[in-house]
Amino acid sequence: MTLLDLDEPATRDHVTRCTACKHTLTTPESRALGIGPDCAAKLGIAPRKPLRITGVPVWRDCAGQMALLDEM
Repeated sequence: MTLLDLDEPATRDHVTRCTACKHTLTTPESRALGIGPDCAAKLGIAPRKPLRITGVPVWRDCAGQMALLDEM
């Protein structure tokens, strides 16, 4: 008898209704969160947005950097 199935991660795909107001969830994002967009906004739950890192300078050698590495 297996009590816990550790191979499969827990998902909320089976959630079809908002946990706050019980309305039907229509988008995959809402189902993953378990709450609709209107209720999430009312509760102050911000949607997750992908993080974009921009403006990072290209790697350049600094004066004295190689001297530091040579001393090691």
